[in-house]
Amino acid sequence: MPKSMSFAKGSIVYFEGDKDESIYIIQQGIVILKSIELETGSVQVETLKTGEFFGVKSALAHMPRTETACVADDSMILQLSVSDFETIFSNKQAVTEKMLRVFSFSLRDLHKRTEEILKKDAAETPAGEGMFLIANAFYNDEEYRSCCDILKRIIEKHSSTVDMDQVNKLYKDAALKAEQQEHNQSLSSSTGSDNEVTSASLRQFALPVFDRFTKNYKKGDVIISEFEPGETFYLIKSGQVQIVKTMNGQNKNLDVLKPSEFFGEMAILDNSPRTATCVARTDCSCLEFSKENFKLLVMSNGLIVMNLLKLFCKRICDQTRRLKIILIKDISVRIADIFLMLVETDKSKQKALRDDIPQKLKFDVTFGDIAGWAGISQNVAKDELSKMQDRHKIEMYETYINVVNIHDMKRMVDSYYKKLSDMANSSGANKN
Repeated sequence: MPKSMSFAKGSIVYFEGDKDESIYIIQQGIVILKSIELETGSVQVETLKTGEFFGVKSALAHMPRTETACVADDSMILQLSVSDFETIFSNKQAVTEKMLRVFSFSLRDLHKRTEEILKKDAAETPAGEGMFLIANAFYNDEEYRSCCDILKRIIEKHSSTVDMDQVNKLYKDAALKAEQQEHNQSLSSSTGSDNEVTSASLRQFALPVFDRFTKNYKKGDVIISEFEPGETFYLIKSGQVQIVKTMNGQNKNLDVLKPSEFFGEMAILDNSPRTATCVARTDCSCLEFSKENFKLLVMSNGLIVMNLLKLFCKRICDQTRRLKIILIKDISVRIADIFLMLVETDKSKQKALRDDIPQKLKFDVTFGDIAGWAGISQNVAKDELSKMQDRHKIEMYETYINVVNIHDMKRMVDSYYKKLSDMANSSGANKN
């Protein structure tokens, strides 16, 4: 049950890093949220007043707090559990729609900051040119079917803004290689739990009435391309969908989505172009809905709205974590922190980090995956990982990487941040 609590001026509701999963609403008074800006290290301050929520993102994503909540004046604050929040607000469309839009803008801002750090200015790139860069990136990754899909869209919708001789030449070459590649490969659908919508809140979409919304895709098909206008959103019924961002001419993996997850909803919420490319990672089946259907089928269904809010919160936390990684200037430390991030999202591995006994951990990732998370080229990633292997820190294989002792990775990261902290303190002392 929700609980109304009294806080005296100067009290702390929660600290950054706490794993408290409550959601708070200010009934009376003022609360200040203090956080550390990732790029500059400066303290950011946000002042909240009566009627405002806080703690929502970390609670719904089941992640540690990213800020400290300080009470600036004697206050009355309502504390809710996640289930309390869902019960009270799942059918309050005005509140949840506002939250979705705020979270959508937050996520888009994180993507923009990441792009700026990686020196990619998508805002100034015309759609046709941007999509041609994406096609080239898929070609370089030997993802020829995906390359052809992007080029088809350019030919159909953007032929006046690009060099069509280059487009046609690349398409002819990619189509030939795609045919050869598919001849030599057996493309199979995912099996097991990936073959059906398993989420209780979304099981209604398995009803025959929704069959007309179903779209089937082969492995490698491009479902959404970055730079395109956002006119549809999707729910995965079966298979997997990979979210890809093209930066500096290379594809970076952002996420892999599974049945019952949405994608494409950001552009629907804020009427903006797509910010990423979504590719069928396996043969998959998706429900495709239009903007008109979004309010009818999503916003009017409390269970689905809550599922979408949780998805946004998780993506914001994940993208913030990845932004923190690419801000690390030492590439080897950046890679070490990627392994720590992977442990944080895998409960089966978290005990190894808590225990003092060294344990070998297997990660089902490749140097290409590491390159995507680190924001570096595959060659640089391979070189850095080879150095780690030479030092017996890891064992690298074609489809997975073993970390010999995860505590070594943590020591590298902790040492890096300690040096930064010491430098900042020294600089501050000198100024004084």
